[in-house]
Amino acid sequence: MTQHTETLQSASSRRWLVLGSVLTSRVIYTINWFNIAPLLGATGLIATELKLDLPSQGLLTSSFLLGAGIFQIPAGIVSARWGPKNTSQLGMLILSLSGVGEGLSLNFPSLLVSRFLLGLGAALFFAPAIGILTPLFKPEEEGFVLGLYNSCFNIGGALGLFGWVLVTDLLGWRGGLVLGGLIGIVSVGIGEIVIPHDKPAERSNRRPMRPVFKNRNIWLIAFGVLGLWGAIFSSSSFLEAYTRDTFAVSGFISGLMASLIMFASIPGGPIGGRLSDRFRRRKIFIFIPGVVTSIGIILFGISQPIELWFLIPLVGFMDSVVFSTMYASASQYPEVGHEYAPLGISIINSVQILGSYPIPIVFTLLVSAYGNNYSPGWFFMGGVSLAFMMLILWIKEPFKARVHSST
Repeated sequence: MTQHTETLQSASSRRWLVLGSVLTSRVIYTINWFNIAPLLGATGLIATELKLDLPSQGLLTSSFLLGAGIFQIPAGIVSARWGPKNTSQLGMLILSLSGVGEGLSLNFPSLLVSRFLLGLGAALFFAPAIGILTPLFKPEEEGFVLGLYNSCFNIGGALGLFGWVLVTDLLGWRGGLVLGGLIGIVSVGIGEIVIPHDKPAERSNRRPMRPVFKNRNIWLIAFGVLGLWGAIFSSSSFLEAYTRDTFAVSGFISGLMASLIMFASIPGGPIGGRLSDRFRRRKIFIFIPGVVTSIGIILFGISQPIELWFLIPLVGFMDSVVFSTMYASASQYPEVGHEYAPLGISIINSVQILGSYPIPIVFTLLVSAYGNNYSPGWFFMGGVSLAFMMLILWIKEPFKARVHSST
């Protein structure tokens, strides 16, 4: 126990260096999520070379969700037993190698498998990486730190959506995907040097996991944000194709417009997290921005380009407030705590990712059924998001839960 405490103190003294390493990996992790988006759509490079119709591209997008969703809870359990550094580093390595595999794929089946494995790696990285950070900061700082973590997702997403348009023009679509994977491998090497080694607690000191799985609030958060998760993921993947196919704008302009959902999310995470820290109201900072975001996605279907320039960043900013607050909530329920924060977040992510699996498929089927008219797809996703968000009204404030637990 003494040795473990000394390790935590050592990690805390260089916590900003550790934070920088984890956030850098988070950016690169997200680049590999979204650098395939500029290649999708009726006129996308992958569709042209591999002859993929829009429903096949929806299946390709959902294969990532399947891999990421199936392995979320196993990742949380492995992290609790093997350590968050070991688990997240393995995940980042698998993700990076899969990104290289995407670029080397010669046909649709091999690309589909690579995309599934990339999701598996993402699952192993995401929640355990949060498990590296939360012990280094005070509870009232966690919203801000996880806001930064969430903002790095959006920095990586913006680079993947917009920056990789330029990278693909320079290197070709295969070279662009391979480059994303190679950068990820470099980040794994840096993490091995910077992040302290795991010192798992002695088996006798471990709390049981069952209370985490039985925590009603964790499940309500998971299902309440399920629709929004699927809608934001699908929007990020298909906004570029939507603006290009519907309004006949250039690839550069469509990539810039789509990337606004990520660029606007960069300040949203820290601002939303800090406000929810300050006012100790996690619940309200999930529900109200979640409702606004859902309505914004519905409005995508009736908006013209001039309106989308304002609407897309509004949706991006608000969704980032939701997710940074949601992730900060998990560890502050006493049944979860820092020890099982990765597991609590893994439960949330597992429900949201697996529950979202059909959403991009239904979205693309609706678009195809209405003659490449995207509006029914936007109405569907925004409506589903809004309906699920009502569950957030039933959760308890985690700050209050923690205070009640200690009195």
